[in-house]
Amino acid sequence: MSMSTDVVCFISPEDEDYKKHSAVLQACLNAGIRKLPEETANYFGDDFPDPYLFEKKLTITTPIHEWERNSSQGYEILVSEIPKGVYKIRFYNSW
Repeated sequence: MSMSTDVVCFISPEDEDYKKHSAVLQACLNAGIRKLPEETANYFGDDFPDPYLFEKKLTITTPIHEWERNSSQGYEILVSEIPKGVYKIRFYNSW
């Protein structure tokens, strides 16, 4: 049996940028608009309105760096590389 360690970051649904772009996404969905405005498309990383984007944007990745010394190994996250709006970082092991 092997184990892997993963790292995931979460943006708060109360983040001002998230709230602003979510409102635009919801308006496009409600109006049947087939393409998001450029700024909102860049924020969500997708040109097309889809409800899955709400949840997808709340879970993002951050650059992780492998770390090893003596008989220890793990990951490092540079604070300066944490994406804007992240309020929680989860480290988890999977078997």
